[in-house]
Amino acid sequence: MVGFKNYAGILDIDNELVEELELAGIEYYKLPIPCSGEVSTRIIGEITGSGWRFSRAWTYWVAEGPGIPPYDAEKLHKKYGKVVRVAGHCGSPSPIEWYGGFGCGSYHVDTLGGLKALADTIKEIMARNKR
Repeated sequence: MVGFKNYAGILDIDNELVEELELAGIEYYKLPIPCSGEVSTRIIGEITGSGWRFSRAWTYWVAEGPGIPPYDAEKLHKKYGKVVRVAGHCGSPSPIEWYGGFGCGSYHVDTLGGLKALADTIKEIMARNKR
């Protein structure tokens, strides 16, 4: 799997970030001023009604939300655990191991395939719970 480009310190990359989010099936919003952080952008992602928000960092997306149930998080981890990293942990521990059976609400996502898989997991949970 090919990782995301390093956009740290590069200006005017909003269009590239919009494309990454759209390809992953994530809605985007343009903020009035750039976010502070490694990547200077006004683009953030969101899955409406889920409470999940996506912001771009160095070579990955940071996804934060109310949590993915342990069963679903473990299923995602089995296939994408090296590129959808629980709590941004470089050692890629399982979500059950890291959170002790509680839901996982923080990921660092290194590839487009991983970002889409995380978005699809969140949407699947929402559909199952009629949200």
